[in-house]
Amino acid sequence: MMKKILCIYMMAILLLVGCSSNEQQNLIDNEQNNQSGTNGDANSNIDESGDGERFGANSYNTQEVADEMRYIEENIKPSEGPKKRILVTGSTAGLGELTAYYLAKRGHTVVAHARNEARAADVRRDIPEISDVVIGDLNDLDQTRQLAEDINVLGTFDVIIHNAGVYGQPSDEMLNVNSLSPYILTSLVNRPKQLIYLTSDQHLSGDIDADDITSDNPRTTYSDTKAHISALAMAVAREWPEIQSNAVQPGWVPTRMGFANGNTTTPDNLREGYMTQVWLAEATEPGSQVTGEYFFHQEIDRNFNPIVRDVAAQNRMLDAFAQKTGVSFTRD
Repeated sequence: MMKKILCIYMMAILLLVGCSSNEQQNLIDNEQNNQSGTNGDANSNIDESGDGERFGANSYNTQEVADEMRYIEENIKPSEGPKKRILVTGSTAGLGELTAYYLAKRGHTVVAHARNEARAADVRRDIPEISDVVIGDLNDLDQTRQLAEDINVLGTFDVIIHNAGVYGQPSDEMLNVNSLSPYILTSLVNRPKQLIYLTSDQHLSGDIDADDITSDNPRTTYSDTKAHISALAMAVAREWPEIQSNAVQPGWVPTRMGFANGNTTTPDNLREGYMTQVWLAEATEPGSQVTGEYFFHQEIDRNFNPIVRDVAAQNRMLDAFAQKTGVSFTRD
């Protein structure tokens, strides 16, 4: 409440000194963005900006994400560093869309990924700077295999960010989308210079159970899938030392996933939730060129489940993934 009062007070002062309407609006937008990262309120996500249709507020994005998309549109300029070819999976909403938009505005060649044509149209409208969109439903492993072929047609990427994920869905769907599809894409797509895998602190309570992975009726939890993806990042770093491979925990942020199951607040900052992916992808700053690490907000986080670095557990998981999918992981 005090922030809102202060914002109104500052607006009054600006009007008195003849500030332009654009500057006034930027002040309001910046204040809303500052609040949205730590005080996400599902009940207040009403789009009054006029950008809801474009950025999907209250549809495929929360108001907080739509506001952050507008922040990127108005403030992010091309970088002076080297430009890269970057693929972001699950980039039609939430953190994936924010990551793709930020990198595209920085001047990189960004390819988005959508699960179907309708969602591809949404991201093309939201991010006109993207180079292309590849399409495939990661819950359908046949579509994932075809997606890998389609990605390879586009050539080799510098960076692939495995952002796609689902929460609160049936076990087989979470296993397919969160674990098996990233594994298939990692195994079949031309090796990039860098791989980034999105995980969660919920991996701390997850397990790697090879029998469950290969079961016809898996009981895999979301936490298990995030242990899988973290372990995959570490296995890739170990088996393919020429590739920079890391896991990123973005925090609990105000995306649709963050507000799942009736949650009305999220404790972490939305911008920090995607900037680690940007920081690693650009790899121009100190600390951003390491491999085989688990990150939280641009810092190496030592609070991770020991199973993700257990080589025997990694190998059991890779073998189970190969058995389940029919796709082998090449070990150098």
